Amino acid sequence: MSQLDEMRTLIAIADAQSLTGASRTMNIALSAVSRRLKDLEQRLGTTLVLRSTRSINFTTAGEEYLLRCRQIIEDIQEADISISQGVDQLIGRIRLAAPLTFSTLHLGQILFDFMAYHPGVNIELDLNDRQVDLIGEGFDLAIRIGRLTDSNLIAKRLTSIRHVPCASPALLKKYGMPARPEDLANMPTLTYKSARTHTTWPFTRPNGTKGVVKTSGRLTVNNGEIVRMAAQNDLGVVLEPTFITHKAIANGTLIPLFVDHIWSDNAAYAVFASNRNLPKRVRALIDFIAEKLTSEPEWDKVIKQK
Repeated sequence: MSQLDEMRTLIAIADAQSLTGASRTMNIALSAVSRRLKDLEQRLGTTLVLRSTRSINFTTAGEEYLLRCRQIIEDIQEADISISQGVDQLIGRIRLAAPLTFSTLHLGQILFDFMAYHPGVNIELDLNDRQVDLIGEGFDLAIRIGRLTDSNLIAKRLTSIRHVPCASPALLKKYGMPARPEDLANMPTLTYKSARTHTTWPFTRPNGTKGVVKTSGRLTVNNGEIVRMAAQNDLGVVLEPTFITHKAIANGTLIPLFVDHIWSDNAAYAVFASNRNLPKRVRALIDFIAEKLTSEPEWDKVIKQK
Protein backbone atom coordinates (compact mmCIF):
# COMPACT_ATOMS: atom_id res chain seq x y z
CA MET A 1 0.00 0.00 0.00
CA SER A 2 1.47 3.37 -1.03
CA GLN A 3 1.79 6.35 1.27
CA LEU A 4 -0.46 8.36 -1.05
CA ASP A 5 -3.24 5.77 -0.70
CA GLU A 6 -2.90 6.00 3.07
CA MET A 7 -3.06 9.80 2.91
CA ARG A 8 -6.14 9.74 0.67
CA THR A 9 -7.79 7.31 3.07
CA LEU A 10 -7.10 9.56 6.06
CA ILE A 11 -8.61 12.53 4.18
CA ALA A 12 -11.68 10.47 3.26
CA ILE A 13 -12.14 9.48 6.91
CA ALA A 14 -11.95 13.12 7.98
CA ASP A 15 -14.38 14.29 5.30
CA ALA A 16 -16.90 11.53 5.99
CA GLN A 17 -16.36 11.62 9.77
CA SER A 18 -16.43 7.85 9.83
CA LEU A 19 -14.57 4.84 8.49
CA THR A 20 -17.80 3.52 6.99
CA GLY A 21 -18.39 6.77 5.13
CA ALA A 22 -14.81 6.70 3.84
CA SER A 23 -15.30 3.18 2.50
CA ARG A 24 -18.37 4.35 0.57
CA THR A 25 -16.59 7.45 -0.77
CA MET A 26 -13.56 5.46 -1.90
CA ASN A 27 -15.64 2.47 -3.05
CA ILE A 28 -13.51 0.01 -1.08
CA ALA A 29 -14.30 -2.39 1.74
CA LEU A 30 -14.55 -1.10 5.30
CA SER A 31 -11.87 -3.61 6.28
CA ALA A 32 -9.52 -2.04 3.73
CA VAL A 33 -10.07 1.44 5.19
CA SER A 34 -9.43 0.13 8.69
CA ARG A 35 -6.29 -1.70 7.56
CA ARG A 36 -4.89 1.36 5.78
CA LEU A 37 -5.43 3.53 8.87
CA LYS A 38 -3.81 0.91 11.11
CA ASP A 39 -0.82 0.56 8.77
CA LEU A 40 -0.41 4.35 8.64
CA GLU A 41 -0.50 4.71 12.42
CA GLN A 42 1.98 1.86 12.85
CA ARG A 43 4.33 3.38 10.28
CA LEU A 44 4.21 6.79 11.99
CA GLY A 45 4.35 5.30 15.46
CA THR A 46 1.45 7.38 16.79
CA THR A 47 -2.35 7.36 17.06
CA LEU A 48 -4.02 9.63 14.52
CA VAL A 49 -7.71 8.84 15.02
CA LEU A 50 -9.60 7.98 18.19
CA ARG A 51 -12.48 5.70 17.28
CA SER A 52 -15.67 4.87 19.18
CA THR A 53 -18.96 3.24 18.22
CA ARG A 54 -20.55 6.65 17.52
CA SER A 55 -17.82 9.03 16.42
CA ILE A 56 -14.23 9.58 15.49
CA ASN A 57 -11.87 12.28 16.72
CA PHE A 58 -8.47 13.23 15.44
CA THR A 59 -5.60 13.51 17.89
CA THR A 60 -3.36 16.58 17.81
CA ALA A 61 -0.85 14.63 15.75
CA GLY A 62 -3.67 13.43 13.52
CA GLU A 63 -4.92 16.97 12.88
CA GLU A 64 -1.43 18.14 11.97
CA TYR A 65 -0.77 15.17 9.70
CA LEU A 66 -4.17 15.57 8.05
CA LEU A 67 -3.34 19.18 7.11
CA ARG A 68 -0.08 18.06 5.54
CA CYS A 69 -1.85 15.26 3.66
CA ARG A 70 -4.38 17.69 2.20
CA GLN A 71 -1.59 20.00 1.05
CA ILE A 72 0.32 17.16 -0.61
CA ILE A 73 -2.71 15.72 -2.42
CA GLU A 74 -3.83 19.18 -3.60
CA ASP A 75 -0.32 19.92 -4.87
CA ILE A 76 -0.34 16.67 -6.85
CA GLN A 77 -3.77 17.49 -8.33
CA GLU A 78 -2.58 20.97 -9.28
CA ALA A 79 0.53 19.55 -10.96
CA ASP A 80 -1.52 17.05 -12.97
CA ILE A 81 -3.97 19.71 -14.18
CA SER A 82 -1.17 22.14 -15.03
CA ILE A 83 0.30 19.56 -17.41
CA SER A 84 -2.89 18.12 -18.87
CA GLN A 85 -5.02 21.30 -19.17
CA GLY A 86 -2.55 24.16 -19.33
CA VAL A 87 -0.14 26.00 -17.05
CA ASP A 88 -2.67 28.68 -16.07
CA GLN A 89 -5.11 26.29 -14.44
CA LEU A 90 -5.07 26.46 -10.63
CA ILE A 91 -6.78 24.03 -8.28
CA GLY A 92 -6.82 23.28 -4.58
CA ARG A 93 -7.33 24.88 -1.20
CA ILE A 94 -5.47 27.83 0.31
CA ARG A 95 -5.51 28.26 4.09
CA LEU A 96 -5.07 31.97 4.73
CA ALA A 97 -4.91 33.91 8.00
CA ALA A 98 -5.47 37.67 7.92
CA PRO A 99 -6.36 40.64 10.17
CA LEU A 100 -10.09 41.11 10.71
CA THR A 101 -10.61 44.80 9.93
CA PHE A 102 -8.15 44.96 7.02
CA SER A 103 -9.89 41.96 5.47
CA THR A 104 -13.46 43.20 5.89
CA LEU A 105 -12.57 46.62 4.48
CA HIS A 106 -10.12 45.72 1.69
CA LEU A 107 -8.74 42.18 1.40
CA GLY A 108 -12.11 40.45 1.09
CA GLN A 109 -12.95 41.91 -2.31
CA ILE A 110 -9.47 41.05 -3.59
CA LEU A 111 -9.99 37.42 -2.57
CA PHE A 112 -13.43 37.34 -4.21
CA ASP A 113 -11.91 38.59 -7.48
CA PHE A 114 -9.13 36.00 -7.31
CA MET A 115 -11.63 33.19 -6.78
CA ALA A 116 -13.69 34.42 -9.73
CA TYR A 117 -10.60 34.22 -11.95
CA HIS A 118 -9.66 30.78 -10.60
CA PRO A 119 -12.82 28.72 -10.00
CA GLY A 120 -10.75 25.67 -9.09
CA VAL A 121 -9.31 27.36 -6.00
CA ASN A 122 -10.97 27.18 -2.59
CA ILE A 123 -9.94 29.53 0.22
CA GLU A 124 -10.23 28.80 3.93
CA LEU A 125 -9.95 32.23 5.55
CA ASP A 126 -9.21 32.71 9.26
CA LEU A 127 -9.85 36.31 10.38
CA ASN A 128 -7.99 37.06 13.57
CA ASP A 129 -5.70 39.86 14.71
CA ARG A 130 -3.44 37.45 16.57
CA GLN A 131 -0.31 36.15 14.87
CA VAL A 132 -1.08 32.54 14.03
CA ASP A 133 1.56 29.81 13.99
CA LEU A 134 1.70 29.19 10.25
CA ILE A 135 3.61 25.94 10.47
CA GLY A 136 2.01 24.52 13.60
CA GLU A 137 -1.55 25.42 12.56
CA GLY A 138 -1.13 24.40 8.93
CA PHE A 139 -1.63 27.74 7.17
CA ASP A 140 -0.28 28.26 3.68
CA LEU A 141 -0.11 32.01 4.02
CA ALA A 142 -0.81 34.91 6.35
CA ILE A 143 -1.30 38.61 5.78
CA ARG A 144 0.36 40.58 8.55
CA ILE A 145 0.67 44.25 9.34
CA GLY A 146 3.86 45.18 11.13
CA ARG A 147 7.36 43.79 11.13
CA LEU A 148 8.54 40.23 10.56
CA THR A 149 10.14 38.80 13.70
CA ASP A 150 10.08 35.04 13.02
CA SER A 151 13.24 34.00 11.17
CA ASN A 152 11.50 30.82 9.96
CA LEU A 153 9.16 32.90 7.81
CA ILE A 154 9.55 34.77 4.54
CA ALA A 155 7.72 38.07 4.02
CA LYS A 156 6.78 39.75 0.76
CA ARG A 157 5.97 43.44 1.18
CA LEU A 158 2.56 44.28 -0.25
CA THR A 159 1.97 47.95 0.56
CA SER A 160 2.71 50.62 3.13
CA ILE A 161 0.40 51.07 6.12
CA ARG A 162 0.25 54.69 7.19
CA HIS A 163 -1.05 55.98 10.53
CA VAL A 164 -2.40 59.51 11.03
CA PRO A 165 -3.97 60.96 14.20
CA CYS A 166 -7.56 62.11 13.72
CA ALA A 167 -10.25 63.84 15.75
CA SER A 168 -13.83 64.87 15.17
CA PRO A 169 -14.66 68.54 14.43
CA ALA A 170 -16.64 68.75 17.71
CA LEU A 171 -13.71 67.47 19.77
CA LEU A 172 -11.33 69.95 18.14
CA LYS A 173 -13.80 72.76 18.79
CA LYS A 174 -13.98 71.76 22.46
CA TYR A 175 -10.23 71.41 23.06
CA GLY A 176 -8.89 73.67 20.32
CA MET A 177 -6.72 72.78 17.33
CA PRO A 178 -3.38 71.40 18.65
CA ALA A 179 -0.36 73.46 17.60
CA ARG A 180 2.11 70.61 17.94
CA PRO A 181 1.79 66.84 18.33
CA GLU A 182 2.60 66.93 22.04
CA ASP A 183 -0.60 68.95 22.58
CA LEU A 184 -2.57 65.76 21.83
CA ALA A 185 -1.62 64.59 25.33
CA ASN A 186 -4.05 67.21 26.70
CA MET A 187 -6.95 65.55 24.89
CA PRO A 188 -8.67 62.18 25.52
CA THR A 189 -7.26 59.44 23.31
CA LEU A 190 -8.63 56.16 21.97
CA THR A 191 -6.44 53.09 21.67
CA TYR A 192 -6.52 49.93 19.60
CA LYS A 193 -5.61 47.08 21.92
CA SER A 194 -3.22 44.39 20.75
CA ALA A 195 -0.32 42.38 22.10
CA ARG A 196 1.87 45.39 21.24
CA THR A 197 -0.38 48.11 22.70
CA HIS A 198 1.60 51.14 23.85
CA THR A 199 0.65 54.07 26.08
CA THR A 200 2.65 56.45 23.89
CA TRP A 201 2.52 57.51 20.25
CA PRO A 202 6.06 58.02 18.88
CA PHE A 203 6.43 60.24 15.82
CA THR A 204 9.06 61.79 13.56
CA ARG A 205 8.89 65.46 12.60
CA PRO A 206 9.50 66.66 9.02
CA ASN A 207 13.02 67.75 10.04
CA GLY A 208 13.83 64.21 11.23
CA THR A 209 13.70 64.84 14.97
CA LYS A 210 11.63 62.51 17.09
CA GLY A 211 8.96 63.07 19.72
CA VAL A 212 6.30 61.22 21.63
CA VAL A 213 2.71 61.76 22.72
CA LYS A 214 1.68 60.34 26.09
CA THR A 215 -1.84 58.99 25.69
CA SER A 216 -4.64 58.88 28.25
CA GLY A 217 -6.42 55.86 26.78
CA ARG A 218 -10.01 56.78 27.61
CA LEU A 219 -11.18 53.83 25.52
CA THR A 220 -9.11 50.75 24.73
CA VAL A 221 -10.63 48.10 22.47
CA ASN A 222 -9.37 45.30 20.24
CA ASN A 223 -11.24 46.37 17.11
CA GLY A 224 -10.11 49.19 14.83
CA GLU A 225 -13.55 50.06 13.49
CA ILE A 226 -14.97 50.53 16.99
CA VAL A 227 -12.07 52.85 17.78
CA ARG A 228 -12.82 54.84 14.62
CA MET A 229 -16.52 55.01 15.47
CA ALA A 230 -15.71 56.25 18.97
CA ALA A 231 -13.62 59.03 17.47
CA GLN A 232 -16.49 60.01 15.19
CA ASN A 233 -18.65 60.18 18.32
CA ASP A 234 -16.37 62.88 19.78
CA LEU A 235 -14.88 60.63 22.46
CA GLY A 236 -11.21 61.25 21.72
CA VAL A 237 -8.27 61.44 19.34
CA VAL A 238 -7.39 58.26 17.50
CA LEU A 239 -4.18 57.07 15.85
CA GLU A 240 -5.36 54.54 13.32
CA PRO A 241 -4.23 53.16 9.96
CA THR A 242 -5.59 55.24 7.10
CA PHE A 243 -7.16 52.11 5.60
CA ILE A 244 -9.65 52.38 8.49
CA THR A 245 -10.12 56.18 8.71
CA HIS A 246 -9.96 57.28 5.07
CA LYS A 247 -13.73 57.33 4.46
CA ALA A 248 -14.36 59.29 7.65
CA ILE A 249 -11.65 61.75 6.61
CA ALA A 250 -13.15 62.07 3.13
CA ASN A 251 -16.64 62.88 4.47
CA GLY A 252 -15.34 65.27 7.11
CA THR A 253 -16.39 63.37 10.22
CA LEU A 254 -12.73 63.01 11.17
CA ILE A 255 -10.01 65.62 10.69
CA PRO A 256 -6.45 64.36 10.08
CA LEU A 257 -3.77 66.01 12.20
CA PHE A 258 -0.04 66.53 11.55
CA VAL A 259 -0.10 64.64 8.27
CA ASP A 260 3.42 65.84 7.47
CA HIS A 261 4.75 63.84 10.43
CA ILE A 262 5.59 60.12 10.33
CA TRP A 263 3.58 58.13 12.87
CA SER A 264 4.52 54.62 11.79
CA ASP A 265 6.70 52.71 9.36
CA ASN A 266 4.43 49.70 9.12
CA ALA A 267 3.58 47.73 6.00
CA ALA A 268 1.34 44.86 4.99
CA TYR A 269 3.18 41.62 4.20
CA ALA A 270 2.35 38.23 2.77
CA VAL A 271 4.07 35.80 5.13
CA PHE A 272 4.80 32.12 4.52
CA ALA A 273 7.04 29.37 5.84
CA SER A 274 10.61 29.33 4.52
CA ASN A 275 10.84 25.54 4.64
CA ARG A 276 8.00 24.86 2.22
CA ASN A 277 7.91 25.01 -1.55
CA LEU A 278 4.83 27.16 -2.19
CA PRO A 279 2.17 25.66 -4.44
CA LYS A 280 1.48 27.56 -7.62
CA ARG A 281 -1.96 28.63 -6.39
CA VAL A 282 -0.45 30.27 -3.29
CA ARG A 283 2.23 32.09 -5.30
CA ALA A 284 -0.47 33.29 -7.69
CA LEU A 285 -2.57 34.65 -4.80
CA ILE A 286 0.40 36.53 -3.34
CA ASP A 287 1.14 38.15 -6.71
CA PHE A 288 -2.54 39.01 -7.19
CA ILE A 289 -2.82 40.71 -3.80
CA ALA A 290 0.44 42.61 -4.37
CA GLU A 291 -0.85 43.86 -7.73
CA LYS A 292 -4.11 45.10 -6.19
CA LEU A 293 -2.40 46.77 -3.24
CA THR A 294 -0.22 49.33 -4.97
CA SER A 295 2.75 51.13 -3.42
CA GLU A 296 0.40 54.09 -2.90
CA PRO A 297 -2.92 52.54 -1.87
CA GLU A 298 -6.21 54.23 -2.62
CA TRP A 299 -6.93 54.91 1.04
CA ASP A 300 -3.87 57.18 1.34
CA LYS A 301 -4.84 59.44 -1.55
CA VAL A 302 -7.50 61.20 0.53
CA ILE A 303 -4.79 62.32 2.97
CA LYS A 304 -2.94 64.12 0.20
CA GLN A 305 -6.05 66.10 -0.60
CA LYS A 306 -6.31 67.46 2.94
